[in-house]
Amino acid sequence: MLLSMNALAQETPWFEVNTGSIYKTRFSLVTDAPPAQTASLQELLETHLSLHEAMQNPRMNDSEWRRLVQKTPRDIADLLATAGFFNTKAQVYQPAAHLAEFRIALPPQAIVSNVALTIAGEIQQPAHQTLYAAAQTNWSLPVNSPFTQQAWSAAKRGILSSLLRAEFPNAKMTRSQAMVNPQTQQVQITISLDSGPAVRIGQVHFHGLQHYQASQLRPLNTLSTGAPYRQADLLTLQNSLMSSGKFRAVEVAANTDALQADHIADVDVTVHELEQKSIRFGVGASTNTGARIVFNYTDRDLFDRGLLWDSSIRLEQRLQAATSNIGFLTDEKGYRDSIQNSVTRTDLEGQITTAVQNGVRRYWGQPRVFEQFIGANLLYEFLTVDGESSQFNKAATLAYGLNMRKLDNTLAPTKGWIFNTQFQFAPLDRLSDGRFLQSQARIQGFYPLTTSTQWLGRLEVGAVTGASSVPATYLFRAGGDQSVRGYAFQSLGVKEADATIGGRVLLTGSSEIVQWLTASWGAAMFVDFGNAANRWKDYEPALGYGLGVRWRSPIGPVGVDVAYGEKTDDYRLHFNLGVNF
Repeated sequence: MLLSMNALAQETPWFEVNTGSIYKTRFSLVTDAPPAQTASLQELLETHLSLHEAMQNPRMNDSEWRRLVQKTPRDIADLLATAGFFNTKAQVYQPAAHLAEFRIALPPQAIVSNVALTIAGEIQQPAHQTLYAAAQTNWSLPVNSPFTQQAWSAAKRGILSSLLRAEFPNAKMTRSQAMVNPQTQQVQITISLDSGPAVRIGQVHFHGLQHYQASQLRPLNTLSTGAPYRQADLLTLQNSLMSSGKFRAVEVAANTDALQADHIADVDVTVHELEQKSIRFGVGASTNTGARIVFNYTDRDLFDRGLLWDSSIRLEQRLQAATSNIGFLTDEKGYRDSIQNSVTRTDLEGQITTAVQNGVRRYWGQPRVFEQFIGANLLYEFLTVDGESSQFNKAATLAYGLNMRKLDNTLAPTKGWIFNTQFQFAPLDRLSDGRFLQSQARIQGFYPLTTSTQWLGRLEVGAVTGASSVPATYLFRAGGDQSVRGYAFQSLGVKEADATIGGRVLLTGSSEIVQWLTASWGAAMFVDFGNAANRWKDYEPALGYGLGVRWRSPIGPVGVDVAYGEKTDDYRLHFNLGVNF
């Protein structure tokens, strides 16, 4: 029996590794490490020992088995050293021909006792003192922290990346040393870096253009000549060009290896254009509006002026729509204009609505961070409720909105928030059935409770003030996949005979916990509430709650939910793809 390394050490129960072979291994650890750390060490042994890889070879024989077993104690010591356990001792026993048992005595995990960090180069100049101080302060392996190979590599990578991402793309590490004392389990770290010169942005050169002129893309250029080099700014330029909808891929690279005078680096932008005209056809289904067929036609150089025309015909069981959107290239002031036209027919909860809309919008700001818009819209609406004769409504509105986001990942966020709000005002009685103001706001939150548990929250509020005769398009209903689960799409609102029509006030919300069982699959538990009404004093929230499955797909999160609606005393299936922005 191995002696424990200190008086607090305990021997863990045996755990066996079974690879499906006739050969088996069992392990026991003598350690004072906490259970969570012990479990991670067991996983390390099970996953990375060369013996276990060899056991999966069908040509393994007894002679090779015995040879590998005898060398495995040395492999165990080398493997556990990467986790900060130096001078590990292991003994092997073979109680049966095809069984090897390993008792492993772990020393205390190595601790960092001293860090000597120096950064030379232009970063020492007074103009860069903030970055210089941040690089030293943010060293991720300080004194008294546990030393592992993973933490050591991450710390070196992190401090070098902090310089490379900022104004010093030619920074390099000149010395990195970790001296381990196996007797004291202490580590002395020495790190030296050279920042090199501070680099500034030069001219931006476009390559690969076939149908567009470089002058048309200049307004999309978010870089300023003479500005400090930052990798994040290169990524912003890449996103700006990709968001134009004209390119399959965009590569942005600064020539930092061939600096000009005053440490200026020109930037090369290589684009791969999408086809100028494309036709797409798709089929699908949603629990909101049923089965669908979609035809889409796109022209990315309309009238040979770089305009993006996106048009579609959408046929669903409860919704049919024809839409057209013409997007102009960003102008010199950063404005993005569009012309929008649509005809939409919906048949939901006893209300049939046909809406014809023509509008214009102007956007500005960063679409993924802080974006605003203003617009004008002309609406003609034909409304039938509960089979009665059609009613004609009209409204000419002005709109303002803003979108704000702070997310750790755009496709599958785990931390951050999204905020959207918009106001639509009908100021003229002559062009509308009455003056009114529609106000609406929505906030979503994402927060990791643990490494595998996530909370998601949503709150949406809306109100219409002004004239009593407001088109149904500007009123509110609730229910459905992105509203209150457990209820049919837009089935919550104001009751009129056997139909459900829109209300003048809206409040919905959701709280959801997702437990990720693997890297891609998780289980969800949620509670939703909400409703629409004509007055706040008539507002009665409907509750829905249930369970679901989550999948982190390559195109964004996918969710399938089964929800119970208290008001209807019924269960409904809901399907969601992506994050609703």
